[in-house]
Amino acid sequence: MNKKLSMLIVVFILCFSQVFAVECGDVNSDDEVNIVDALLVAQFYVGLNPTSFDESAADVNGDSNINIIDALLMARYYVGLINILEGCNIQQTPAPTSGITPAPGTGIIKITDHTPGWASMAGGTTGGGTDLSKAITVTSMSDLQNHAAGTDSKIIFVEPGTYIGPLQLGANKTIIGTEPGVLIKGYVHMRGDTADISGNKESYNVIIRNIAVQGDHCSTLTECKTGPDAVYMGWGAHHLWLDHMDIYDGQDGNCDATRAGDYMTVSWSQFRYTYDKEHRFSNLIGGSDNNIESRGKLNITYMKCWWGERVIQRQPRGRFGDVHCFNNYHSSKSNEDGKLYALGPGFEMALIVENCVFDMTPDAKAIKLGDEPVWRGVLATGNIGQSKEGYPMNCDVGTVFIVPYPYDLIDATKVKDAVTAQVGGAGNTCVFEQ
Repeated sequence: MNKKLSMLIVVFILCFSQVFAVECGDVNSDDEVNIVDALLVAQFYVGLNPTSFDESAADVNGDSNINIIDALLMARYYVGLINILEGCNIQQTPAPTSGITPAPGTGIIKITDHTPGWASMAGGTTGGGTDLSKAITVTSMSDLQNHAAGTDSKIIFVEPGTYIGPLQLGANKTIIGTEPGVLIKGYVHMRGDTADISGNKESYNVIIRNIAVQGDHCSTLTECKTGPDAVYMGWGAHHLWLDHMDIYDGQDGNCDATRAGDYMTVSWSQFRYTYDKEHRFSNLIGGSDNNIESRGKLNITYMKCWWGERVIQRQPRGRFGDVHCFNNYHSSKSNEDGKLYALGPGFEMALIVENCVFDMTPDAKAIKLGDEPVWRGVLATGNIGQSKEGYPMNCDVGTVFIVPYPYDLIDATKVKDAVTAQVGGAGNTCVFEQ
Protein backbone atom coordinates (compact mmCIF):
# COMPACT_ATOMS: atom_id res chain seq x y z
CA MET A 1 0.00 0.00 0.00
CA ASN A 2 1.53 3.38 -0.99
CA LYS A 3 1.70 6.34 1.37
CA LYS A 4 -0.96 8.44 -0.36
CA LEU A 5 -3.47 5.60 -0.28
CA SER A 6 -2.62 4.99 3.39
CA MET A 7 -3.33 8.62 4.17
CA LEU A 8 -6.66 8.61 2.33
CA ILE A 9 -7.78 5.54 4.26
CA VAL A 10 -6.85 7.11 7.59
CA VAL A 11 -8.56 10.41 6.75
CA PHE A 12 -11.71 8.54 5.74
CA ILE A 13 -11.74 6.58 9.00
CA LEU A 14 -11.09 9.65 11.12
CA CYS A 15 -13.75 11.79 9.44
CA PHE A 16 -16.61 9.37 8.85
CA SER A 17 -16.38 6.53 11.38
CA GLN A 18 -18.61 6.59 14.49
CA VAL A 19 -16.14 4.61 16.62
CA PHE A 20 -12.39 4.94 16.32
CA ALA A 21 -9.50 2.97 17.72
CA VAL A 22 -5.94 4.36 18.57
CA GLU A 23 -3.44 6.90 20.68
CA CYS A 24 -1.75 10.62 21.35
CA GLY A 25 0.11 14.04 20.90
CA ASP A 26 -0.70 17.76 20.76
CA VAL A 27 1.29 18.34 17.57
CA ASN A 28 -0.32 21.73 16.77
CA SER A 29 0.20 23.06 20.33
CA ASP A 30 -3.43 24.05 20.89
CA ASP A 31 -3.49 22.42 24.36
CA GLU A 32 -5.66 19.48 23.38
CA VAL A 33 -5.34 16.20 21.51
CA ASN A 34 -8.03 15.74 18.89
CA ILE A 35 -8.79 14.70 15.31
CA VAL A 36 -6.86 17.68 13.90
CA ASP A 37 -3.67 16.37 15.50
CA ALA A 38 -4.26 12.91 14.03
CA LEU A 39 -4.79 14.37 10.55
CA LEU A 40 -1.61 16.44 10.85
CA VAL A 41 0.39 13.33 11.71
CA ALA A 42 -1.08 11.58 8.65
CA GLN A 43 -0.07 14.57 6.48
CA PHE A 44 3.43 14.55 7.94
CA TYR A 45 3.76 10.82 7.23
CA VAL A 46 3.04 11.25 3.50
CA GLY A 47 5.40 14.22 3.17
CA LEU A 48 2.96 17.15 3.06
CA ASN A 49 4.94 19.05 5.75
CA PRO A 50 2.06 20.63 7.71
CA THR A 51 2.73 24.02 9.31
CA SER A 52 2.90 24.47 13.10
CA PHE A 53 3.79 20.80 13.52
CA ASP A 54 5.69 19.73 16.65
CA GLU A 55 7.52 16.50 15.78
CA SER A 56 8.50 15.93 19.42
CA ALA A 57 4.83 15.33 20.30
CA ALA A 58 4.00 13.08 17.35
CA ASP A 59 5.63 9.75 18.30
CA VAL A 60 2.78 8.69 20.57
CA ASN A 61 3.74 5.01 20.92
CA GLY A 62 7.41 5.72 21.60
CA ASP A 63 8.83 3.55 18.79
CA SER A 64 11.02 6.37 17.40
CA ASN A 65 8.92 6.59 14.22
CA ILE A 66 6.15 8.98 13.14
CA ASN A 67 3.71 7.09 10.95
CA ILE A 68 0.12 6.00 10.36
CA ILE A 69 0.08 3.96 13.57
CA ASP A 70 0.62 7.17 15.56
CA ALA A 71 -2.29 8.86 13.76
CA LEU A 72 -4.61 5.94 14.45
CA LEU A 73 -3.54 5.78 18.10
CA MET A 74 -4.34 9.47 18.50
CA ALA A 75 -7.83 8.92 17.09
CA ARG A 76 -8.46 6.13 19.59
CA TYR A 77 -7.29 8.37 22.41
CA TYR A 78 -9.51 11.23 21.24
CA VAL A 79 -12.71 9.13 21.35
CA GLY A 80 -11.81 7.54 24.70
CA LEU A 81 -11.05 3.99 23.58
CA ILE A 82 -7.64 4.20 25.22
CA ASN A 83 -6.60 6.46 28.08
CA ILE A 84 -2.85 6.82 27.77
CA LEU A 85 -0.43 7.95 25.07
CA GLU A 86 2.84 6.45 26.20
CA GLY A 87 5.24 8.25 23.87
CA CYS A 88 3.94 11.65 25.05
CA ASN A 89 3.27 10.56 28.65
CA ILE A 90 -0.30 11.91 28.50
CA GLN A 91 -3.13 10.24 30.42
CA GLN A 92 -6.89 10.69 30.50
CA THR A 93 -9.31 9.73 33.24
CA PRO A 94 -10.52 6.19 32.43
CA ALA A 95 -14.11 5.81 31.27
CA PRO A 96 -16.31 4.46 34.10
CA THR A 97 -17.49 1.60 31.89
CA SER A 98 -14.02 0.41 30.95
CA GLY A 99 -14.29 -2.71 33.06
CA ILE A 100 -11.43 -2.86 35.51
CA THR A 101 -10.34 -5.88 37.50
CA PRO A 102 -8.18 -5.34 40.59
CA ALA A 103 -5.18 -3.07 40.42
CA PRO A 104 -1.95 -5.07 40.68
CA GLY A 105 -1.00 -5.57 44.30
CA THR A 106 -4.46 -5.03 45.78
CA GLY A 107 -5.77 -8.54 45.16
CA ILE A 108 -9.35 -7.43 45.81
CA ILE A 109 -12.30 -8.31 43.57
CA LYS A 110 -15.87 -7.15 44.04
CA ILE A 111 -19.26 -8.15 42.69
CA THR A 112 -19.62 -4.69 41.13
CA ASP A 113 -16.48 -4.91 38.96
CA HIS A 114 -17.36 -4.13 35.36
CA THR A 115 -16.88 -6.73 32.63
CA PRO A 116 -14.08 -5.67 30.24
CA GLY A 117 -13.34 -6.39 26.59
CA TRP A 118 -15.46 -8.17 24.02
CA ALA A 119 -17.64 -9.74 26.76
CA SER A 120 -18.95 -6.24 27.53
CA MET A 121 -20.42 -5.79 24.05
CA ALA A 122 -23.81 -6.66 22.50
CA GLY A 123 -25.73 -6.42 25.75
CA GLY A 124 -22.81 -7.21 28.03
CA THR A 125 -22.05 -10.01 30.48
CA THR A 126 -23.62 -9.67 33.92
CA GLY A 127 -23.65 -13.27 35.14
CA GLY A 128 -25.82 -13.76 38.19
CA GLY A 129 -26.13 -10.05 38.89
CA THR A 130 -25.00 -8.10 41.95
CA ASP A 131 -27.58 -8.96 44.65
CA LEU A 132 -25.49 -10.72 47.29
CA SER A 133 -28.48 -11.40 49.57
CA LYS A 134 -29.27 -14.51 47.50
CA ALA A 135 -25.69 -15.68 46.95
CA ILE A 136 -24.87 -19.35 47.54
CA THR A 137 -21.66 -20.71 49.07
CA VAL A 138 -20.48 -24.20 48.08
CA THR A 139 -17.85 -26.51 49.54
CA SER A 140 -18.33 -29.65 47.40
CA MET A 141 -18.19 -30.47 43.70
CA SER A 142 -21.70 -31.92 43.71
CA ASP A 143 -23.13 -28.67 45.07
CA LEU A 144 -21.11 -26.65 42.57
CA GLN A 145 -22.30 -28.82 39.68
CA ASN A 146 -25.94 -28.53 40.72
CA HIS A 147 -25.95 -24.77 41.26
CA ALA A 148 -23.91 -24.00 38.12
CA ALA A 149 -26.40 -25.82 35.87
CA GLY A 150 -29.59 -24.44 34.35
CA THR A 151 -30.43 -20.90 33.26
CA ASP A 152 -31.64 -19.26 36.48
CA SER A 153 -29.53 -16.38 37.80
CA LYS A 154 -27.14 -17.26 40.61
CA ILE A 155 -24.09 -15.93 42.40
CA ILE A 156 -22.00 -18.85 43.64
CA PHE A 157 -19.09 -18.47 46.04
CA VAL A 158 -16.55 -21.29 46.13
CA GLU A 159 -14.58 -21.79 49.32
CA PRO A 160 -10.88 -22.84 49.16
CA GLY A 161 -10.39 -26.55 48.57
CA THR A 162 -10.00 -29.12 45.81
CA TYR A 163 -13.10 -29.91 43.75
CA ILE A 164 -12.68 -33.08 41.68
CA GLY A 165 -14.74 -33.79 38.57
CA PRO A 166 -16.19 -32.14 35.46
CA LEU A 167 -18.11 -28.89 35.65
CA GLN A 168 -20.46 -27.82 32.87
CA LEU A 169 -21.97 -24.36 33.20
CA GLY A 170 -25.41 -23.23 32.21
CA ALA A 171 -26.41 -19.57 31.88
CA ASN A 172 -26.69 -16.44 33.99
CA LYS A 173 -24.10 -17.50 36.56
CA THR A 174 -21.36 -15.74 38.50
CA ILE A 175 -18.86 -18.12 40.12
CA ILE A 176 -16.18 -16.62 42.37
CA GLY A 177 -13.41 -18.23 44.38
CA THR A 178 -13.49 -16.42 47.72
CA GLU A 179 -9.69 -16.46 48.10
CA PRO A 180 -6.58 -18.22 46.75
CA GLY A 181 -6.60 -22.00 47.03
CA VAL A 182 -9.73 -22.86 45.01
CA LEU A 183 -8.84 -25.70 42.61
CA ILE A 184 -11.04 -27.66 40.20
CA LYS A 185 -9.33 -30.88 39.09
CA GLY A 186 -11.02 -32.03 35.90
CA TYR A 187 -12.47 -29.47 33.51
CA VAL A 188 -14.84 -26.52 33.17
CA HIS A 189 -16.90 -26.33 29.97
CA MET A 190 -19.34 -23.77 28.55
CA ARG A 191 -20.95 -25.27 25.47
CA GLY A 192 -24.28 -25.54 23.67
CA ASP A 193 -24.02 -29.08 22.32
CA THR A 194 -24.08 -31.10 25.55
CA ALA A 195 -26.61 -30.99 28.38
CA ASP A 196 -25.50 -29.92 31.84
CA ILE A 197 -26.56 -31.79 34.98
CA SER A 198 -30.04 -30.20 34.78
CA GLY A 199 -30.58 -31.19 31.14
CA ASN A 200 -30.02 -27.63 29.88
CA LYS A 201 -27.88 -27.17 26.74
CA GLU A 202 -27.53 -23.37 26.81
CA SER A 203 -24.43 -21.61 28.11
CA TYR A 204 -24.27 -17.83 28.08
CA ASN A 205 -23.85 -14.80 30.35
CA VAL A 206 -21.32 -16.52 32.62
CA ILE A 207 -18.64 -14.97 34.85
CA ILE A 208 -15.93 -17.11 36.48
CA ARG A 209 -13.32 -15.46 38.69
CA ASN A 210 -10.43 -16.35 40.97
CA ILE A 211 -10.35 -20.11 40.41
CA ALA A 212 -7.64 -22.58 39.34
CA VAL A 213 -8.45 -25.40 36.92
CA GLN A 214 -6.14 -28.38 36.42
CA GLY A 215 -6.76 -30.89 33.65
CA ASP A 216 -6.40 -34.60 34.28
CA HIS A 217 -3.04 -36.25 33.59
CA CYS A 218 -2.52 -37.79 30.13
CA SER A 219 0.36 -40.00 29.02
CA THR A 220 0.39 -40.38 25.21
CA LEU A 221 -0.06 -37.97 22.32
CA THR A 222 -3.31 -39.66 21.30
CA GLU A 223 -4.67 -39.59 24.83
CA CYS A 224 -3.81 -35.93 25.24
CA LYS A 225 -5.18 -34.76 21.86
CA THR A 226 -8.47 -36.61 22.29
CA GLY A 227 -8.92 -35.59 25.92
CA PRO A 228 -10.95 -32.60 27.15
CA ASP A 229 -9.69 -29.03 27.35
CA ALA A 230 -9.24 -27.80 30.91
CA VAL A 231 -11.56 -24.91 29.99
CA TYR A 232 -13.68 -24.91 26.83
CA MET A 233 -16.02 -22.30 25.32
CA GLY A 234 -17.98 -23.09 22.18
CA TRP A 235 -20.93 -24.55 20.28
CA GLY A 236 -22.70 -21.20 20.47
CA ALA A 237 -21.77 -20.31 24.05
CA HIS A 238 -21.51 -16.54 24.35
CA HIS A 239 -20.92 -13.63 26.70
CA LEU A 240 -18.35 -15.27 28.93
CA TRP A 241 -15.84 -13.57 31.23
CA LEU A 242 -12.95 -15.53 32.75
CA ASP A 243 -10.92 -13.51 35.24
CA HIS A 244 -7.99 -14.34 37.52
CA MET A 245 -7.93 -17.97 36.46
CA ASP A 246 -4.95 -20.33 36.74
CA ILE A 247 -5.52 -22.88 33.96
CA TYR A 248 -3.01 -25.67 33.50
CA ASP A 249 -2.37 -29.23 32.34
CA GLY A 250 -5.33 -29.33 29.94
CA GLN A 251 -5.29 -32.60 28.00
CA ASP A 252 -6.03 -31.17 24.53
CA GLY A 253 -5.87 -27.44 25.23
CA ASN A 254 -5.74 -25.32 28.34
CA CYS A 255 -8.48 -22.92 27.27
CA ASP A 256 -9.96 -23.35 23.79
CA ALA A 257 -12.77 -21.45 22.07
CA THR A 258 -14.35 -22.88 18.91
CA ARG A 259 -17.65 -23.57 17.11
CA ALA A 260 -19.30 -20.12 17.05
CA GLY A 261 -18.47 -19.11 20.61
CA ASP A 262 -18.64 -15.34 20.88
CA TYR A 263 -18.16 -12.24 23.03
CA MET A 264 -15.55 -13.62 25.37
CA THR A 265 -12.98 -11.94 27.61
CA VAL A 266 -10.10 -13.65 29.39
CA SER A 267 -8.36 -11.32 31.85
CA TRP A 268 -5.58 -11.66 34.42
CA SER A 269 -5.32 -15.41 33.75
CA GLN A 270 -2.31 -17.74 33.70
CA PHE A 271 -1.73 -20.70 31.36
CA ARG A 272 0.97 -23.32 31.97
CA TYR A 273 1.89 -27.01 32.25
CA THR A 274 3.42 -28.75 35.27
CA TYR A 275 4.91 -31.72 33.40
CA ASP A 276 6.45 -32.43 30.00
CA LYS A 277 3.39 -33.95 28.41
CA GLU A 278 3.02 -34.11 24.65
CA HIS A 279 0.74 -31.61 22.91
CA ARG A 280 1.40 -28.56 25.10
CA PHE A 281 -0.69 -26.28 22.88
CA SER A 282 -2.45 -23.89 25.22
CA ASN A 283 -5.18 -21.69 23.68
CA LEU A 284 -6.87 -22.49 20.36
CA ILE A 285 -9.47 -20.24 18.75
CA GLY A 286 -11.42 -22.01 15.99
CA GLY A 287 -10.94 -25.74 15.53
CA SER A 288 -10.87 -25.98 11.74
CA ASP A 289 -10.95 -23.83 8.59
CA ASN A 290 -14.14 -25.72 7.72
CA ASN A 291 -16.03 -24.52 10.83
CA ILE A 292 -17.69 -21.69 8.92
CA GLU A 293 -20.35 -21.32 11.61
CA SER A 294 -17.63 -19.37 13.44
CA ARG A 295 -17.41 -16.76 10.69
CA GLY A 296 -18.26 -13.36 12.20
CA LYS A 297 -17.99 -14.78 15.73
CA LEU A 298 -15.14 -15.76 18.11
CA ASN A 299 -14.68 -12.14 19.18
CA ILE A 300 -12.26 -12.51 22.09
CA THR A 301 -10.15 -10.27 24.33
CA TYR A 302 -7.05 -11.53 26.14
CA MET A 303 -5.82 -8.89 28.57
CA LYS A 304 -3.07 -8.99 31.19
CA CYS A 305 -2.68 -12.77 30.83
CA TRP A 306 0.44 -14.90 31.31
CA TRP A 307 1.56 -17.81 29.13
CA GLY A 308 4.33 -19.44 31.10
CA GLU A 309 5.94 -22.70 32.11
CA ARG A 310 6.25 -25.41 29.43
CA VAL A 311 3.80 -23.83 26.94
CA ILE A 312 4.99 -24.50 23.38
CA GLN A 313 2.33 -23.02 21.08
CA ARG A 314 -1.06 -21.28 20.82
CA GLN A 315 -0.78 -18.21 23.03
CA PRO A 316 -3.30 -18.01 21.34
CA ARG A 317 -3.57 -19.41 17.80
CA GLY A 318 -6.76 -18.47 16.02
CA ARG A 319 -9.22 -18.60 13.16
CA PHE A 320 -12.15 -16.41 12.09
CA GLY A 321 -12.40 -14.07 15.10
CA ASP A 322 -11.55 -10.45 15.81
CA VAL A 323 -9.05 -11.09 18.59
CA HIS A 324 -7.61 -8.34 20.77
CA CYS A 325 -4.53 -9.08 22.91
CA PHE A 326 -3.01 -6.43 25.14
CA ASN A 327 -0.63 -6.21 28.09
CA ASN A 328 0.02 -9.96 28.04
CA TYR A 329 3.25 -11.64 29.18
CA HIS A 330 4.77 -14.59 27.27
CA SER A 331 7.63 -16.23 29.20
CA SER A 332 7.84 -19.89 28.12
CA LYS A 333 11.31 -21.16 27.26
CA SER A 334 10.11 -24.57 25.96
CA ASN A 335 11.46 -24.32 22.41
CA GLU A 336 11.79 -28.03 21.60
CA ASP A 337 12.78 -28.46 17.93
CA GLY A 338 12.33 -24.71 17.36
CA LYS A 339 8.54 -24.95 17.64
CA LEU A 340 7.94 -22.28 20.27
CA TYR A 341 5.74 -19.39 19.16
CA ALA A 342 3.31 -17.10 20.94
CA LEU A 343 0.58 -15.79 18.62
CA GLY A 344 -0.56 -17.58 15.49
CA PRO A 345 -3.17 -15.76 13.39
CA GLY A 346 -4.84 -18.20 11.02
CA PHE A 347 -7.71 -18.57 8.58
CA GLU A 348 -9.85 -15.39 8.28
CA MET A 349 -8.65 -14.06 11.63
CA ALA A 350 -7.90 -10.40 12.44
CA LEU A 351 -5.53 -9.77 15.34
CA ILE A 352 -4.53 -6.69 17.32
CA VAL A 353 -1.59 -7.06 19.72
CA GLU A 354 -0.67 -4.11 21.95
CA ASN A 355 1.99 -3.54 24.62
CA CYS A 356 2.75 -7.20 25.23
CA VAL A 357 6.06 -8.69 26.42
CA PHE A 358 7.77 -11.59 24.63
CA ASP A 359 10.27 -12.92 27.16
CA MET A 360 10.95 -16.21 25.39
CA THR A 361 14.09 -17.63 23.75
CA PRO A 362 15.92 -15.64 21.02
CA ASP A 363 14.85 -18.11 18.32
CA ALA A 364 11.20 -18.29 19.38
CA LYS A 365 8.58 -16.55 17.23
CA ALA A 366 6.49 -13.77 18.79
CA ILE A 367 3.92 -13.76 15.96
CA LYS A 368 3.84 -16.61 13.46
CA LEU A 369 2.14 -15.22 10.36
CA GLY A 370 2.56 -18.28 8.16
CA ASP A 371 3.55 -18.53 4.51
CA GLU A 372 0.47 -16.92 2.98
CA PRO A 373 -2.03 -14.28 4.14
CA VAL A 374 -4.95 -16.55 4.96
CA TRP A 375 -5.60 -14.21 7.89
CA ARG A 376 -7.37 -10.87 7.37
CA GLY A 377 -4.84 -8.70 9.15
CA VAL A 378 -2.46 -8.17 12.05
CA LEU A 379 -1.70 -4.89 13.82
CA ALA A 380 0.99 -5.29 16.48
CA THR A 381 2.31 -2.21 18.22
CA GLY A 382 4.13 -1.24 21.40
CA ASN A 383 5.35 -4.79 22.06
CA ILE A 384 8.78 -5.44 23.59
CA GLY A 385 11.08 -8.43 24.12
CA GLN A 386 12.66 -10.62 21.48
CA SER A 387 11.57 -12.65 18.47
CA LYS A 388 13.28 -14.77 15.86
CA GLU A 389 14.57 -12.89 12.83
CA GLY A 390 11.86 -12.65 10.20
CA TYR A 391 9.04 -12.79 12.77
CA PRO A 392 8.59 -9.20 14.00
CA MET A 393 6.72 -8.53 17.22
CA ASN A 394 5.49 -5.20 15.81
CA CYS A 395 3.91 -5.10 12.36
CA ASP A 396 0.97 -3.79 10.35
CA VAL A 397 -0.29 -6.09 7.60
CA GLY A 398 -3.70 -6.59 6.05
CA THR A 399 -6.86 -5.14 7.55
CA VAL A 400 -7.90 -5.41 11.18
CA PHE A 401 -10.98 -4.21 13.08
CA ILE A 402 -11.89 -1.19 15.17
CA VAL A 403 -11.84 -2.02 18.88
CA PRO A 404 -15.40 -1.13 19.99
CA TYR A 405 -14.85 -0.85 23.75
CA PRO A 406 -12.71 1.36 26.03
CA TYR A 407 -9.73 -0.23 27.74
CA ASP A 408 -6.80 0.70 29.93
CA LEU A 409 -3.46 0.12 28.24
CA ILE A 410 -0.35 0.16 30.44
CA ASP A 411 3.22 0.64 29.28
CA ALA A 412 4.82 -2.61 28.15
CA THR A 413 7.71 -2.06 30.57
CA LYS A 414 5.27 -2.44 33.47
CA VAL A 415 3.51 -5.57 32.20
CA LYS A 416 5.75 -8.27 33.67
CA ASP A 417 5.61 -6.92 37.22
CA ALA A 418 1.84 -6.42 37.07
CA VAL A 419 0.98 -9.78 35.53
CA THR A 420 3.35 -11.90 37.65
CA ALA A 421 2.51 -10.24 40.99
CA GLN A 422 1.81 -12.84 43.69
CA VAL A 423 -1.05 -10.69 44.99
CA GLY A 424 -3.47 -9.41 42.37
CA GLY A 425 -1.50 -10.75 39.40
CA ALA A 426 -2.61 -13.35 36.87
CA GLY A 427 -4.12 -16.48 38.40
CA ASN A 428 -6.06 -17.39 41.55
CA THR A 429 -4.40 -14.55 43.49
CA CYS A 430 -7.29 -12.50 44.87
CA VAL A 431 -9.72 -12.22 47.76
CA PHE A 432 -13.40 -11.44 47.31
CA GLU A 433 -14.56 -8.36 49.22
CA GLN A 434 -18.26 -7.65 49.79
